[in-house]
Formats: sequence, C-alpha cells, structure tokens
Amino acid sequence: MESYKHKQIHEALMHAHNPVFISDERVDGDSLGSSLAMVDFMQTHGKQQPFVYVATTVPEVYSSLPFINRCTQNIEIFSDPTIDLVVSFDCSDSEFIKRLVALIPGNPRIINIDHHKTNSLYGDINQVIVDASATAEVVYGFFESHHLPISKDAATCLFAGLCFDTTAFTNSATNNRALDIASKLILSGARIQDAIRMLFKNRSVAALRVWGLALERLHFHPDFDSVITCLTRKDIKENQVSEEEIEGLSNFLSLVTDTETIYVLRETSEQGVKVSMRSSTRDVSAIAREKGGGGHERAAGYTIKNAMLLCGENGCWRVEKIVGK
Repeated sequence: MESYKHKQIHEALMHAHNPVFISDERVDGDSLGSSLAMVDFMQTHGKQQPFVYVATTVPEVYSSLPFINRCTQNIEIFSDPTIDLVVSFDCSDSEFIKRLVALIPGNPRIINIDHHKTNSLYGDINQVIVDASATAEVVYGFFESHHLPISKDAATCLFAGLCFDTTAFTNSATNNRALDIASKLILSGARIQDAIRMLFKNRSVAALRVWGLALERLHFHPDFDSVITCLTRKDIKENQVSEEEIEGLSNFLSLVTDTETIYVLRETSEQGVKVSMRSSTRDVSAIAREKGGGGHERAAGYTIKNAMLLCGENGCWRVEKIVGK
C-alpha cells in the first residue's frame, strides 16, 4: 500500500503544472526538512521549484537549509487560479489546510504527507505512516520506492527532519529504521553538523535562563501522576527571548528526568496556555485529541484558549480561565 501511494504521489507531482507546498502551521525541522527535500526533487526532475507556504517566520536556526528561500508567508500565493496541486507536510490539522485551499480559485488535488497518529486523512492522496519516526522518514520512503538518487541538499534536509523529531536519535520515536535511514543519508552527503547545530547550538544565555525558571518550578502532580512545569509570558518578555528559543524544553526534560510523563505548560501570545506532553509509556495523543490538539503517541500537545497561569500562595501553579472570555 505504501509503494502504491508513493507511486500516486510521484505521478501527481510530475503532472502538476503549478503545485504549492505547505509546511505545518508550527514551523519546525521536520516540516521544513521534508518539504524542502521535495523542492529538490522537483528541481532535479525538471520542474519549477514550488513555493513552500509557512504560517510564521522561519526561525533563524534553519537559515542554512537548502532551498529555504522558497519559503514564503505571503498568503496571496493562494489566489493563483492555476494552482492544481497542494502538498502538505507534517500537518495533522485539517482545518489549517482547508482554510488555505479555500483561498484557491480552482479545485486542486491535495496530497497529505505525515506521520501523526491524529491526522484525519484529509487529502485526496494520504501518505500517513504513523509508525514512522518523522515525516522526513516518509519522504525518504518516497525516494526509496522509486530508486531515486538523493542529492546532498535533499539528504541534508531529510537528516535535519529526522534529527528534529528524534531529538538527535535519543527519544522514543527513534527506531532501527530511523537509524538506518540516517546512515544512508550521511553516505549521500548530508551535512550532519548543520543539523546538530540547528538542534543544540541555538540557545542564547537568556533562553537558558528561562529554561532555568522551568527547572525551578518542576513538581510532581499526583492527580496526573506526572511531572509538570510552566513558563509565563512575563518570563519570556522579561528575558527578551522568542518562543522559538525555548522550543525543545519538553524533549530535554523527557530525557533527563526519571519520570514517565512530562507536562510543560506555557502561556502564548494569544491569551492561551499551550500544553506539551511527553511520555515513555502513555498514549498522550489520545489526551491531546480530546482537547482539540494532536501529535504522536509519545509526544503530543494542545492549547487551552482564553487562559493564563497563576501561582497560588502555596507556590503551586494552576491554569485559570480569563474572566469574560
């Protein structure tokens, strides 16, 4: 079945006259690496390089990725009536894709490439492989099934995607397949130091200070049988760090703590509280799905809208709904 879907995707890409790629709404190494590797595929096969739509500014740490200049936040690209194919990467949120596709005057086909368990299979062609370690692994399977050579640029993009979703091959998403693919990508010329630098050498002193606040607030919550911590907008604003700089805290804590499940709560700029969950034993994607979020079995999240974090007199933090919202 996977090979058949890869064949369908190949045919759709080759017949498309004006395709558009869409990265996940939350831009990260896997969504970018997967989509940019396919930009390389299109160029290699004599097709025009498609735009990759990103909903937010691409973090500076990804600036060295090949074809990063094809990323755009310009939503006007969807007003082109000649768009005949939309390909989404690493995006389980069907509503996000539907809102963008609704802007296109025509009726393009949708290809949905992902590995999230919570993906609703919203595409005309759905290549969603839930036991893959990353969407980059799914895209690698596309190259592999067609016996396509992988350029150094595509290898670098896919390696970055694998590194991001496996936290450099240390978290529970890592499997034998991921390690095997990584070795093949290195042999294909992947610039592994670029990927490692994106993951680990991008934290400012201010960002690490914010992480320190989260470490101070770590506590065991008996009702959830989990370790929980939190960060407020004040923490982020006073230390003048971006939200991108503190991404990765959940993965870090899941590696260094001796507990099975971690919750990281963080106030967002849209008056909400983002909840990130990591677990070595529980299916946290089920919890996220009930709350309107998504993710993987061992790594998932959701957002509590119109809420804030408050610290009580006993020093314990809680989520409080904003009055009037």
